[in-house]
Amino acid sequence: MSFMQRQIVGPKEWLQIETTHGTFFIPLDIVGPIENWDGEGDSPAEFADVQTYCEGKPQSWEVITGYGARLSAPGYLDCTEWSVFETEKEANDYLADMYPEDEEDTE
Repeated sequence: MSFMQRQIVGPKEWLQIETTHGTFFIPLDIVGPIENWDGEGDSPAEFADVQTYCEGKPQSWEVITGYGARLSAPGYLDCTEWSVFETEKEANDYLADMYPEDEEDTE
């Protein structure tokens, strides 16, 4: 059994943040309800809690709904970044393509 295991959650709402270092997905329940964000300049991408989960300077953000996929080590903090997809099948296909199962020796 691999140390890192496939994990898929959803469907749920995600904060998709475009930064100078790429795209990051954060479960919306981690950063709090969207009703608390001020449309006059305060954006979730400016909150310190959000910047803890992404690298680079935030450029834009939006709330999306989908299935999050990553590898995670149960009982440990080790995990890959989330990637979010419209369907559970797309999430499964992504994990299968990016992180194929280890082949065990049959000898």
